[in-house]
Amino acid sequence: MLKYSVILTILLIPAAFAVTPVYDNPVPIQASGSNINVGSNGSPFVFDWNSDGRKDLLLGQYTEGRIRFYANTGTNNNPAFGTFTYLQADGSDIILSYG
Repeated sequence: MLKYSVILTILLIPAAFAVTPVYDNPVPIQASGSNINVGSNGSPFVFDWNSDGRKDLLLGQYTEGRIRFYANTGTNNNPAFGTFTYLQADGSDIILSYG
């Protein structure tokens, strides 16, 4: 019985100190001074795609199935994005099925 009490105590102590996260209001991501819009259900992913030390933006388009690449021309703390290109393989846009 003592063993179960110790295990239960170990599991409950972190929960007692848990803090509900507080999020800032969302802000649109801009590229070339305009809000990025891919319609509904865009899937963003931040990753240093071109290996230049700055995190770029990859953005999946649900309805078209293509992936936009926005190179970060700013910094990791203050990113800036210009025009996009679609990710390609063998000279053709990569298209993923959806649904």
